[in-house]
Amino acid sequence: MKKIIIALVVFTAIFAQSATFASNDKTNTPDAPATAVSISGKVLDAITGEALVGAVVEVEGVDVSVFTDLEGQFSINNMQTGTYVLKVKYISYEDKKVESVKVDSKNNNVDITLQSK
Repeated sequence: MKKIIIALVVFTAIFAQSATFASNDKTNTPDAPATAVSISGKVLDAITGEALVGAVVEVEGVDVSVFTDLEGQFSINNMQTGTYVLKVKYISYEDKKVESVKVDSKNNNVDITLQSK
């Protein structure tokens, strides 16, 4: 019986000490959330103005790519503020690189036109 009581006291002391240590650990506190912004826009044919459905819009240097929808629209969410390069690809159209896309507010709109080959 004494062994059980001693084991419970030791267990309680260890548990209380680890709980106190964890509550004083500043590395577990979340940082202030970074401002997440989005880049959105349309991909259109340069001559006809038609929406290009299924075009690939990539963010260079970041592992992010999206496809345009039925209206040629795209939206890339959860981006950090900064300056990015967008690469756009579509079958039978020239690839296009849009440089210096500044992302600094919640709504960043970029309309992109592609030339057919």
